[in-house]
Amino acid sequence: MKHVEKKKRANWSEYNLICHSFAQPIRFVTYSGIKDLSKIRMQSYTLVGIDTSKSRICLPKLEVLFAFPKEKMPALKPHIKRRQPLQAENLEPIQEPKDRFHVADERLKRARVNKTQLEIVTRSGHVLNGWLQHFDKYVLYMRIGEKVVIIYRHGLYGFTEA
Repeated sequence: MKHVEKKKRANWSEYNLICHSFAQPIRFVTYSGIKDLSKIRMQSYTLVGIDTSKSRICLPKLEVLFAFPKEKMPALKPHIKRRQPLQAENLEPIQEPKDRFHVADERLKRARVNKTQLEIVTRSGHVLNGWLQHFDKYVLYMRIGEKVVIIYRHGLYGFTEA
């Protein structure tokens, strides 16, 4: 039984999705804009990849708000909106975990089990609507439309159950 649970968790790992499951390039939505990277390697707090101009990019994970395969953008675009007033605040990443917006794991588990539609707002003002598929200590795996998006918990601004 434990082997099956461990394998199921591995299928939902950030590393597995970004480096193996998602089609490349991966679109990373950051505080400073969009970064499309291929040939991604993950280090503890950094993503390393090649951008469209063939340059090597080191992207601090703390800068990343959410990620998905670039090819899925047309399908995701109708489900991702922007809150202009929040966008205009130009918020920066929060370094200290204790100062970040926090959603209790029990609340996330209940939303996943009940298949509750969620509205997640990032610190850049992006509003994502969908259903939680899985989560771990650092990221939420959310189904938006028919696509999976990785949302980094350190970039959350708001969380609402529909």
